[in-house]
Amino acid sequence: MTTTALGHGRLEDRLNNFTALRIGFAFLILYGHSLMIPQGLPMEGTWASVIDTIVQYALDGFFILSGYMLAASLAKSQDMTSYWLARSLRIFPGLVIVVFACWLLLGPIMTNLSISAYFASSQSWAYPFLTLSQLNPQGELQGVFEHNAINEINRPLWTIRYELVCYVLAGVAAGLGVWRQSWGIPAIFAASLIASFSIQVFTYTGPLDETAGAMARFGPAFMTGALFYRLKHLIALTAFGSVLVLLLAYASFGTPAGIVVGQLANAYVLLWLGFKKIPGSMGRQVRDVKDISYGVYILHWPIGQMAVALNPGIGIGTLFAVMASSTLIMAIALRHFVEEPALRAKPALGVSLNSAINRSPSRVVYN
Repeated sequence: MTTTALGHGRLEDRLNNFTALRIGFAFLILYGHSLMIPQGLPMEGTWASVIDTIVQYALDGFFILSGYMLAASLAKSQDMTSYWLARSLRIFPGLVIVVFACWLLLGPIMTNLSISAYFASSQSWAYPFLTLSQLNPQGELQGVFEHNAINEINRPLWTIRYELVCYVLAGVAAGLGVWRQSWGIPAIFAASLIASFSIQVFTYTGPLDETAGAMARFGPAFMTGALFYRLKHLIALTAFGSVLVLLLAYASFGTPAGIVVGQLANAYVLLWLGFKKIPGSMGRQVRDVKDISYGVYILHWPIGQMAVALNPGIGIGTLFAVMASSTLIMAIALRHFVEEPALRAKPALGVSLNSAINRSPSRVVYN
C-alpha cells in the first residue's frame, strides 16, 4: 500500500495545507497574546485558560510539522552545507530585521528616557547580541514598556532557541549517518522520550534547567513529526483515527505520559488535516498561500505591546484587531522583501560556501 493510499501525500508535490496550518497557529498565538499582554501573568479566567491550552498545542504543532518536513528534506539530500544554509536562512534574516527594528526604531520611540540616555545604556547595546544569540531572547530595553503588565520586548522569541537546538541535533545525527538509518529516527525519538520522562519525574534543577525543561517538551514534539515521516508507510491517516487519538490524549492529560501522548495525537490530527484535499478554488488558495507564519510569530508581540503602551485602556477586541491587521501587513512585507530574497539567494550562497570549503587547507590532499 502506498503512502498516498494511507493519507500521506508527497511533500514535493506541494499539495498540502501545512503552510495554512502554520499561519493558523501563528494567529492563534497572536490571539492568546492579545489576552496576555493587557493583564500579564498568570492569566486569569476560564476563557483565557482554554485559549492558553490551545496556544500550547499550537506551539507544539510548529515543532511537529518542522520535524516532519525536516525529516523529509534530510531523507532526500545528503548535502549538509545546503542543510545548514537552509536552516539559517529560515531563522535569521527575518529575526535580524525584527530585532534591529525593536532596538533602533521601537526602543527610541517608546522609551521613557531621552534618546541619548537610551543609547548610553549598556542594556540597550546588549539587547541585539543577547537576543540574536538566544542567550536572552526575552530581553528588555531600558525605559521601554516599563508600565505594561509585561515589559519584555518580544516574548515569543524564546522558542527559537529550541528550534535551533532541534536543527543542530538533527544535523549532527545526519552528519554522523544516524538520521538516515532505518533505526535512526525511532532511536532518537525513544531517547527524547526517556529524557522527557526523566526530567518530568525527577524534576531536574540545576544548570540550564529551564532549557532542559523546554527541550523535554519540544524535543519529543520535533521527533514525533520526524517519526511520523519515517513510519508514514505504516500509519493510516483517517477521521476515525483522529477521534481515537484525541480521546487517548484526553485520557492521559495531566499524567507524566500526557505530554507525549498529546503530541502524538496532535501530530496525527495535523497530518490528517494537512493532507486533506480541499476541493475547488478554495483548496488551491489554501495550498498556495504565502508562508507568512514566521513573520506573524516574531512581529505580533511588539505591535501589541506598543498598542497597550499608547492606549492603556484598550479593549481586548480592539487590541486583537490592531495586532492582527498590523501584523498581517508587516508579515507580508517581511516575506516579500526579506525572506523570499534570502531564499532565492540560497543556491548562489550554497555554491560559494561549497567552494570555500573545498578550497580550505583542511580539504587539501597532499601526495
